[in-house]
This record gives sequence, structure tokens and C-alpha cells, in this order.
Amino acid sequence: MTRRVSIMTIVSIKQAKDNLTRLRREAITGKEIILSDAKRKDEPDASLISTALLDELCETMKFTYKWPDNPDKKTGLYSIWNNETNIYGTGPTKADAMNDFIDNILDYTQAFFDDLPYYLSKNNPNRSHYWYLRRVARFSEDRDKLVQTLELPEAN
Repeated sequence: MTRRVSIMTIVSIKQAKDNLTRLRREAITGKEIILSDAKRKDEPDASLISTALLDELCETMKFTYKWPDNPDKKTGLYSIWNNETNIYGTGPTKADAMNDFIDNILDYTQAFFDDLPYYLSKNNPNRSHYWYLRRVARFSEDRDKLVQTLELPEAN
């Protein structure tokens, strides 16, 4: 005799509305709650899942950088380039370039999340930026935590 183990809870939108507090508690413990729209069978499902688990998943997405330009007589600017998102920053010092990079990645994150259907379309080459930008969005209101999250190089 085999025993079936229920791993994920699938609930309708109506059930979720009626039991949101309980479902939220379950999600916080690590259980994924799949929301299915019984009235619109062609619509994709959505999940309630612990934010802490998503944060942990996103932490595996590491930012890496290079300094493609050092000041010369022509530009006098440093440039920092993020390999994963193709975002850059420039400035007369490395610290200024990193601050410009932070401003630029915040602007890009805002644009990305303002138009998720476009950026998350299957054919969009920037689709893979989502998990990196979610890390940025998570701490966009706390610059100190954002700087920690971005793991910027030392400004030596």
C-alpha cells in the first residue's frame, strides 16, 4: 500500500480570500500555497511563499563588477560596470562612480518593476535581471542595506 504525501496546498482565489490569515501563516513556515483561479482556467497560477525564502534564493545571485575605465586626461572619470545587469556608474572618484551606479540601478529597478510584463516576457534578454533587481528593490528604501546587498568593491 502506497501513501500519498501532500506537499503543496492548492486553493482557489475564494478559498484564499476566506483563509488568508491562516494561509499566510503557513507560507511563513515555508509551505508554498498555490492560488488557482477556478473561474479562469487558462490563467496561470500564483504562489504565496515566505519572503525570507525568496530573499535566501535571491542571495545566491551575486553581483560582480569591473572597472573598465580609469581617469585619463580626456574623461577624468572612473567607470564601474555590473556584469549581471549591464548597469554602470561614472564619476571623478571611485566612490562617486559607485554612488552613480547605485542611482542608476535604482532607476533601472524602478523601470523594470513598473513594466514587469515587458521585462519578464520570454523573449526579453533582460528577463534574467529579475532576481538581481528583486534584491535591489527589497532594500531600495535603505541605502546602507542596499550597499551591503550590492557588495560593491572597495573604493581604493
